[in-house]
Amino acid sequence: MPRIVKRAPGRPAAVALTFDDGPSPWTPHIAAALERYGCRGTFFLLGEAVQREPEAVAALRRAGHELGNHLWSHADPARQSHAQLRAEIERTAAAIGAAAGAAPPDLVRPPYCSAPHAVARAAGRHGARLVVLRSVDPADWSTDQSGEIVERVLAKVGPGDIVCLHDGISPNNTGTDSRGATAAAVAHLVPALLERHLRPVTVTELLA
Repeated sequence: MPRIVKRAPGRPAAVALTFDDGPSPWTPHIAAALERYGCRGTFFLLGEAVQREPEAVAALRRAGHELGNHLWSHADPARQSHAQLRAEIERTAAAIGAAAGAAPPDLVRPPYCSAPHAVARAAGRHGARLVVLRSVDPADWSTDQSGEIVERVLAKVGPGDIVCLHDGISPNNTGTDSRGATAAAVAHLVPALLERHLRPVTVTELLA
């Protein structure tokens, strides 16, 4: 069964910036903000969004970012059966693999980080290695102020943390209708983290 992780053990001089619910029109801007400083992120892709924008998935892979599975519909895993979870994971894995021209991702993040043990049991049949939760949740989806997002992250982040941000808008979104603030925030966050000697890396690199 895949291991469930929330942050890196110890205190590595790095953090993982992760992004849920994409790809979307904001994804290339977020990726570019990371790449500008030679950094990479982990993007937990929603199956429905992959179906709409497969070229964005291919671009992320070409640039060296890590891809993860965020299931298909963004339904709450706690309200789904084992068979439903397996179907969502399998369908999304196939879509990401096809879009990226690569093997399906071996990282899974449940929507809302809900029911991780149930998701781990369902994902184990499909080659998943890790169920990735978060240790810093700035709720970037709830504000259109990039400075507020930056402040929320920097107030909590430390060595080994996994930060959960959003590059897309889920079908059942209850927050803002844009991720422009997150894109702007990432452009300021990356250099601020580097100044603190916390290099943004992928989840796999953080846990290595």
